[in-house]
Order: sequence, then C-alpha cells, then structure tokens
Amino acid sequence: MKNTIKNISKTLRLTLMIFTAVFVSCEFRPELPEPGSIPDETPPSASFEFIPTAEDFRVIRFTNTSSEATEYIWNFGPDGVVCVEDENGEIVCGTETTTTAENTYAKFEAGEGTYSVSLTALDANDASNTVDVEIDVIDEFVPLPVDVINGDFESGSDNWKISFSNGWNNNGFESSSDGSNTLYDGTDNGSKTRGAKWNATRSVGSLASSNTRVAYQPVVVSPSSVERNVEYILEFEYAIKDDIATDPPEGRIVIADIVAGHYTDGFEAYQQTDRGGGTSLLHIEVSERKGKGNFTVVTGEFTAPESGLVSIMLSAITPVDVYVDNVKIYPAD
Repeated sequence: MKNTIKNISKTLRLTLMIFTAVFVSCEFRPELPEPGSIPDETPPSASFEFIPTAEDFRVIRFTNTSSEATEYIWNFGPDGVVCVEDENGEIVCGTETTTTAENTYAKFEAGEGTYSVSLTALDANDASNTVDVEIDVIDEFVPLPVDVINGDFESGSDNWKISFSNGWNNNGFESSSDGSNTLYDGTDNGSKTRGAKWNATRSVGSLASSNTRVAYQPVVVSPSSVERNVEYILEFEYAIKDDIATDPPEGRIVIADIVAGHYTDGFEAYQQTDRGGGTSLLHIEVSERKGKGNFTVVTGEFTAPESGLVSIMLSAITPVDVYVDNVKIYPAD
C-alpha cells in the first residue's frame, strides 16, 4: 500500500512539473516574427491642413496630409463638432466631437478664438502618430476655391465639351501627347504630359468651319456684392509652333475667355465673348511663337459676377498646331 501511495505521489509531482513547465513556457516565451515578415520601418506620420469655408468662418475644412497611414482619428475637443457634406453639397453639423473620416469639416460655434485639434494616424500594424495643432478661427472672408475638372487634360476632352447650335464640333479640342512638362501641381514631370491642341481646321475667327472646336467648362466662384468685389485669377500654359505657314489675318493666337453665366448651348456662350460680339469678364489673346514644347505661363484677373456663375472658354486662330495645358482658377488674394 505504501509503494502504491509513493507511486501516485511521484506521478502527481511529475504531472505538476510538466504542467508548470508548459505554463512557464507559454507565459514567458517571447513572440517570434512570422517567417518572411518585414519589420515596420516606416511608421505613420500625422499631419493636416485647414481652411475656413466661404459660407461660415466658424466651419473649417480639414484636409488630411498624413503619410503611411490607413486609419485616422480626429478629435476637436470640447469646442468643435464634426460636420459632413450632404448629397446636395451642403455642410451639415452634428454633435460628435470625434470622427474616423479621412477628411472632414468641424464647426467651432463660439466663433473667433484659438482651438486645439488633434489627429491620430494609424497604419495596418497598429503603429500610430498623433499631432496636436492650435488653430486660430478668425472672422474674415475666404473666397471659394475653384476645382477646374480635368484642368491638365489627362482625361482627354472630358468636362470640356458642349453642344453648338451653329454646327461647330462639340469635342472642345484635339487631345495631344505634346502637353507641358509641368504637372498640375507645378512640379516638373521630366517629360511631356497630355494637353489640348488646336490647328487650322479647329480654329475660330476667319478659319471657322463645321470642324471648329471651343473648349467649355462651367465653374462656381464666390459672388461679388455691393460691399465687396471678389477677384479671381485664370492661369494656363500655352505653346505655338514656329513653323513656316501662311497666317490668317488675325495671326496665330491662343484665346482664353471667362464669361458670366452657365450655358447649355456653346454658341450662345461664345457670343458672350469679346470675339463673339459680347463682353468677356476676362479676355486673353497670346501669340508668342516659341515652338512646340516650349510653354509659357499666362495669368489674367477677373471680377466675379453677382451670380457667382462663370464659364471658361478656350479657342485658337492658327494655321499650325497650338497647345494649352494646366488650366486653373484661384482667388487673387
């Protein structure tokens, strides 16, 4: 009987030792990386930009500029509430002070003052970085930013087409692979980008025909009022070939117009331009012949109409190829 008890006791001690060893091994063994895994050597970096909206200086638009991140947490503290843009483009504010949206709006109901905003950026490995910024909310007018869609013509003539009741071609221009070396953000691409092209068969003026093309795009700017004129700048790049050719009476010119209003008929819009018999808000004609691929930046300033509705029109009169690229509109101040 004693031997039996001793054997049971030994068995229990051995089992306890094995269990303890397994427990200790599971509890304290360091976690090993998966085979073939790569260390996360580039953690996320949180950053953002902000600008008040034109409609209400208390509503701020926040643009996320974080890098190496897949998730975001905004915190607007006790003084700011999250806002969203609805399907009609209206800014609607709620009661939440945090959001996980990539970009967002926030309203600081108390108005002018300094407020603390934080953004946490996280990556897929749960690494994170947080930035805290003190922002100043000031009661001042901020003109609406303008988004010229396909202003670099990388999508061909998309967003530059309109029908012409007089029979002109509705395709706006010919797409070209001989655009500027400059990207839309101003950096040098190192090689040509896509652009817009006109030639003798696409010209207006004395060369106009059923093949004439005029590029058109409606945009919205901040309206001027009795109290304030709102100024905007139109910018674009152009190049004109210096090949030998017989020029029309007008010479070789690239034409840009800003006209008041939005239109469904391209010819009606063209009739509002200086060359169409009307008065443009801005009329630019440029003619420097520097040759294919040698682009020049042009700017012109115009005053927004009370409606805030304007249209861009681009055309040319030329016996040789001319090119336009990187069309932008932005506030003058």
